[in-house]
Amino acid sequence: MSKGQFFQKLKKVPRAAYLKAEMILHWWLFKIAKNWVILDRISLSLRPSIWRMVGCHVGKNVAIGYDVYFDVHNASLIHIEDDVWVASRCLILCHKRDLSNYRKHDRYNSLGYLKLPVTLKKGCVVGMGSIVMPGVTIGEGSVIGAGSLVVNDIPAWSIAVGNPAKVVKQLKERES
Repeated sequence: MSKGQFFQKLKKVPRAAYLKAEMILHWWLFKIAKNWVILDRISLSLRPSIWRMVGCHVGKNVAIGYDVYFDVHNASLIHIEDDVWVASRCLILCHKRDLSNYRKHDRYNSLGYLKLPVTLKKGCVVGMGSIVMPGVTIGEGSVIGAGSLVVNDIPAWSIAVGNPAKVVKQLKERES
């Protein structure tokens, strides 16, 4: 088959077939990924569905931005509730090295991992470029400022920024 014949046949293939093929390709890429996955060329509306396919617990009306990395091998430890927004270039981690028995001259690569869940409660927002470390819960309605490093739990209805992220404001009820 010549190149021209191939492209003629390709024109007759419905667009849905391309989308399905792209999803299968991305699923295959998830399978071969070592520890991370990047969802960069997938529509914003499809990302939560793909995160669910990989094993994350994702609620309704969740928005996940471009270049968001997460821990593929521990995806089941990620819990994202309804109405959450994760901005672009964020990193969500579910594992870290166990340094409790680390001593001089030990090999860092031989240390085991601690696997801890990450929970993003209903209506919270994780700002662009933020890093969420293992074992963290971000409370309902909370906002994490751009570029923050979240190492501790963030209470509900608060704004946290910085490295490490600290609560700078508690949100109040809107007066009627």
